[in-house]
Amino acid sequence: MPNPTPPERDTPADCEANYNLRARHPDALALMAGWQRHAAKARETLAYCADERFGETAHESIDVFPAARHAAPAVLFIHGGYWQAGDKHDVSFVAPLLVQRGIAVAINNYALAPDASLDTMVAQTRKALHWLHRHAARFGIDANRLYVMGHSAGGHLAAMMLTTHGAMNDVAAPVRGAIALSGVFDLVPLVNTSINRALGLDEASAQRLSPARLARHSDAPIHTLVGEGETRGFHEQRTLLSRQWPGVHHLAPVAGRHHYDILDLFREPDNAWLESIVGIVSGTPNASNAGPAL
Repeated sequence: MPNPTPPERDTPADCEANYNLRARHPDALALMAGWQRHAAKARETLAYCADERFGETAHESIDVFPAARHAAPAVLFIHGGYWQAGDKHDVSFVAPLLVQRGIAVAINNYALAPDASLDTMVAQTRKALHWLHRHAARFGIDANRLYVMGHSAGGHLAAMMLTTHGAMNDVAAPVRGAIALSGVFDLVPLVNTSINRALGLDEASAQRLSPARLARHSDAPIHTLVGEGETRGFHEQRTLLSRQWPGVHHLAPVAGRHHYDILDLFREPDNAWLESIVGIVSGTPNASNAGPAL
């Protein structure tokens, strides 16, 4: 992969091409409809605690899928949707194979743009994470083995938890690590795109809310993953993060996958990238290196 183009050197047309994924993938809505079908089946077949409240607003709810074993590791999974679409129920399908492997899964909601600001979403994600840590024992989760994981905008929110934005009362986010799939870590390229119509970011707020432009507040490692067929912008995003932060580990791009179908790995029992994620979260010796890594 060539050195990333600094975001300030990309033209607005470059940024639109890199990040307007609905234009690039006209079948995106059909793919997401498939997510919802698989997610509904997961909720029908798994025992879970639905719509637990971690705050007072309607958006502050979380579903928890416990693992069968006691003191299980867990992931808090944050859905994508460019901070303006999506729901926790859309991605319940990430849970079954992880639960089967002894990993509990929690999936949170957060308020969406344009009704909510990105600051609000970050704050709600922090609230969900600290709530899950406090209530871990209730769900058979080891509070010291909690990971935060997200896709796309959720990958951004996961990374933000390793900055001061994830801290509460100056205590760093209570996570063992983070995993970001197709994450956006520098928001500056989005400012002059159609995506920003709902977000309302300016240059200053984009910089203030970009993990790739912030100092870390946690020494927990972060693992990144992208689809092989994603745009140059998404491949470059994780390079920009690793230039700013230590402790960034890049798994090899998922072969033959793009921004949307990368999530299919959570429904494929023999997928090497799923094995890597399981190894990272479960702490199995060498498992995080057994799958594809850069």
